[in-house]
Amino acid sequence: MGEQVCMTGVEYCGGAAGVDANGYPVETTGNVVLDILEHRSSTRAFARDDDDRLVAVTDEQRAAILHAASRAPSAGAMMMYSIVSIREQAALDRLADLCDHQPMIAKAPWALIFVVDYAKWIDLFEHVGCFEPEFVERTGKTPRRAPGLGDFAIAAQDAVIAAQNAVVAAEALGLGSCYIGDIVENAEEVAELLDLPPYTMPLSMLIIGTPRKERPAIAHPVVNLVHEERYCRADAATMDAQVAEMDAMFRPHAREAHEPLYGRDEPLHGMVVQKLAWKMTNVTRGQSLCYIPYRRGSLKTV
Repeated sequence: MGEQVCMTGVEYCGGAAGVDANGYPVETTGNVVLDILEHRSSTRAFARDDDDRLVAVTDEQRAAILHAASRAPSAGAMMMYSIVSIREQAALDRLADLCDHQPMIAKAPWALIFVVDYAKWIDLFEHVGCFEPEFVERTGKTPRRAPGLGDFAIAAQDAVIAAQNAVVAAEALGLGSCYIGDIVENAEEVAELLDLPPYTMPLSMLIIGTPRKERPAIAHPVVNLVHEERYCRADAATMDAQVAEMDAMFRPHAREAHEPLYGRDEPLHGMVVQKLAWKMTNVTRGQSLCYIPYRRGSLKTV
């Protein structure tokens, strides 16, 4: 093979919209869906009415968002996930505590938890007699009562795709949302709260509601993002460009104008990668991602 050239990523991801001096997208694409994607930002503060009550998500809005989630691509249309809709304040309070003590969860009007769910297929197999000796003898097939790692991977992809459909639908309806990745940190306690059966796992959560105020979207880094045909490890020049891009994007949003973000003064691994490494270790309790357990079950690595 010939020498491979690393692309910066700007060739593919840049230029879709301009940015202002603070790194906010300012142009539109002329396409409604692309504009929604371009200008969406996470919402962590939700509107309240004149009586200081949370502005509720209407029944019509909830139905539209859940329908959009159900329209997400799914492997074999098996829908190996479930969505748990949460509006009770006690449950939101408990989730705020379990998800790294984030009070914004308790202050949201609605939450959706996307659950990797193989249990409902095991129940269905049993319901239609797939585990009966007659079925095994007639078909020569023995359905598995426990999922493997591949099943988890497919179900996880389905769940996250559905979550993103919900995000886009919420945005289209004038609502804001925020992903809560910490839902996996205390998966056992969350499972107990939600009465999840064996072979399920809470994988992703969204909080949804009317934004308290408009929040401009922040441009995302794109250097060293897209690879042409083959994966390419970044060279020094590409990594320098990556650091410069993030520094330019995020420095205006630092708490202090002179606060170093990236670069030689505050190395990237010092502020970002170390935090990410801690986060990943905390999420998996020091275990390989391949061994994240289902509720009272375990993933097979074969």
